[in-house]
Amino acid sequence: MYPELRRGDGGEAVRRLQDLLNKTGAMLAADGTFGPGTARAVKEACAEAGLPPADRADEALWRWLEAAPEPSSDIPAEAVAFIVRHEVSSRVHYERHLQAPTDPGAESGVTIGIGYDLRFSDAARFQEDWGAELPGPVMARLRPWLGRKADARAIAGLRDLRVPFGAAWRVFCRAALPRGVADTRKAYPSLDSLPPLCRGALVSLVYNRGGRLTDRPGRDSRREMGEIRRLLDTGGPEDLAVVPACFEAMKRLWPTLAGLRARRDEEAAMFRRGLESG
Repeated sequence: MYPELRRGDGGEAVRRLQDLLNKTGAMLAADGTFGPGTARAVKEACAEAGLPPADRADEALWRWLEAAPEPSSDIPAEAVAFIVRHEVSSRVHYERHLQAPTDPGAESGVTIGIGYDLRFSDAARFQEDWGAELPGPVMARLRPWLGRKADARAIAGLRDLRVPFGAAWRVFCRAALPRGVADTRKAYPSLDSLPPLCRGALVSLVYNRGGRLTDRPGRDSRREMGEIRRLLDTGGPEDLAVVPACFEAMKRLWPTLAGLRARRDEEAAMFRRGLESG
């Protein structure tokens, strides 16, 4: 039995629908409320599935979503959606502001798709990741920026290029996210023994901060990352219960950056829910 759901509906059926929509890149917070974001995701899913345009979820859409592949075999779709949402904000924001190459600032390179930084790629990896997704002329114009820091000239010269969200999502799921999971597993070898949402919280952390657990001389930015490793290696229930506090303690590093502070709080909450769900 597939319930027909529309805007204004709520409850567990809507939450299940949101979880399924997140398999296709919807980036929804599964809150059980069929609001404008869920309505937009339903329309986008109908278009991708080749179904007639609709603002409600009917049996045909339910069946298509159930058959859609999971975006990751390592972490749940909810966690994947969480990471992507924090990288690009929303599908609408991506399509309005991030389809063209960007310069996130600091030491970043030219960045495309879902946080794909050309500075940290090389010719072989770039071809493997993007060769099937972008036209040859687009690839040719991006290649000179591999391994290089971005600058105003780069962005001005590339502003006419477009990376569709579908291509960005596929590269993220196929290439960038698995590398993030591998980095997390290297930093935290007990990753696979944890509940799915706990794994998702840790992958989000490492995807955002990298997997280094120790500080360079004179620095104190990796204290909590190392403490999480110690707690996970010990592995007792009392130790795991302390891990969320380590996420929260990292906020000391960003006293004025609301986005990063919120991300750590939400990762802590996700880890706690993972422990509760077993």
